[in-house]
Amino acid sequence: MSTKVISVLCEGPHDVSFLIKLIRVIGFKMCEGTKLKDFPSPMNHFLVTEATKANIKELKLSEINHALLPSGVLKNKEETIFFFLYALGGDSRKDKREKILTTLMDSIPRAGEYTEQLGDTETSLAYFLDADEKGITTRLVELTEEIQTVLSSKEPSISTNGDVISFNGLQIGGYVFAREGEDLGRLEDIMLPMMKQNNEEIFDDAEKYIVAHLDPKRVKKGNFKKDKATIGIAGQLQRSGTSNNVIINHSDYITKDKIEKHNRCKEIITFFNRFT
Repeated sequence: MSTKVISVLCEGPHDVSFLIKLIRVIGFKMCEGTKLKDFPSPMNHFLVTEATKANIKELKLSEINHALLPSGVLKNKEETIFFFLYALGGDSRKDKREKILTTLMDSIPRAGEYTEQLGDTETSLAYFLDADEKGITTRLVELTEEIQTVLSSKEPSISTNGDVISFNGLQIGGYVFAREGEDLGRLEDIMLPMMKQNNEEIFDDAEKYIVAHLDPKRVKKGNFKKDKATIGIAGQLQRSGTSNNVIINHSDYITKDKIEKHNRCKEIITFFNRFT
């Protein structure tokens, strides 16, 4: 039986935490304690290379976390399907997305070739981006152009949200986060209403606290998002002192029942199932 490896490229850690919850709902578990060399090919080789390619003694502290290592890995019970989730640091990190795409394409044998490294592993790449104010269609056009530039081909085209296409042995798909029933928005526009459901008083009070105490003059570089702040404040009631990605992953504000009934979540799960 062949092994399937799906690399999931996300903008940030919140995306990774949210998607981990969805992937766990469809029966996957976190790979905890697995050594890099024990992951399926070609990922074991990629991970070891990323972890050891630089001379640690010559690195600055600020450079250590720049390696392309996944933030989370999940596997099915049979250990035949693996999801590797990456938090790349925002939609502007085209360089990291391009590097992963290039690395995966280079691992796939051309017609008539055989690579012992890849063996019978099927590789896939899933992109996740926020629609923001650009819209789903524009984001997919930008993503398609990015992929076509890297692959020097006009063939691969992601025209519909949740599309999965095949190009020279690599499956490639894209999904854009947007508000329920709309074309614009971000992941938080999906998450926050889910978290608030059945917890209205907690989140209403968190928002009131923000309104009462927010001082724009004290916001560093204009870096303030009310929805992220609301999640952080409400989350402290369950996971004090932790970041939003830990709150998203481990609090009970997003339940299995909510995920299974939410239209956007069902779209994403359908998208993942196309790879498996």
